[in-house]
Amino acid sequence: MIPKEIMKLYEKLAFSRGYEEAFRDFLDVCLYYLSVRMLVEDYRRVEKRYKPSEMEVFVQMFYRVSEYSEGFCDVLGDMFMECVSHGNNGQFFTPIHVADLMACMGGNRLKPKQSVCDSCCGSGRMLLSAVKKCAEENDGGRLFCYGSDIDLICVKMTVVNLMMNSVPGEVAWMNTLTMQHWRSYHIDLQLIAGVWLPILKITEAGDTSFIRKLENAMEDNSELKRSIPSNARATQLTFDF
Repeated sequence: MIPKEIMKLYEKLAFSRGYEEAFRDFLDVCLYYLSVRMLVEDYRRVEKRYKPSEMEVFVQMFYRVSEYSEGFCDVLGDMFMECVSHGNNGQFFTPIHVADLMACMGGNRLKPKQSVCDSCCGSGRMLLSAVKKCAEENDGGRLFCYGSDIDLICVKMTVVNLMMNSVPGEVAWMNTLTMQHWRSYHIDLQLIAGVWLPILKITEAGDTSFIRKLENAMEDNSELKRSIPSNARATQLTFDF
């Protein structure tokens, strides 16, 4: 559920621009501030199309979303599903309580600096749940998260969610079925004045450790590698009501 104070700010921006456009632009504003004003071009593109008063609303919404995202909460995912996707293309994300349950059912104890991967990450809530469990069991320790999605909005949501919770990782904008890669967002942590702060770096097409990690996993599992060509096929599911 979207907090009322965030929804009021969001509606002010969506009144003239529409919910999807306002949400896309909000993600670029978030990345601009979280990257310590590194992504200037995307921010200026947004700034040119909004009034100064509207840009101030973006800033207010950024601070409110930051507050509500503490503790590995996924406010952005709720905003996206309720106001943007409406379930189109099957974009219903795993409910957060189910994601938390799945993180607890993994079996092995999660340890800091281990890696976890979600190849269709959506808003990143499955990754957030895994990191949450690790943090609870290891005095705040963080996992290294690998995520990917074919939808750039989803990629940016995951990046924002990870950065707001100081989680290191890489989020790739790519098609994990064809391995076509367009861009990666790399999040590192640096200790500044006693606080671990996220540092963002962006690499373009082909420059990703995510694909290399998948390829190494395939090489290490020859049985899996042999089974994929013979078993891989696409199936269309149809439901009649």
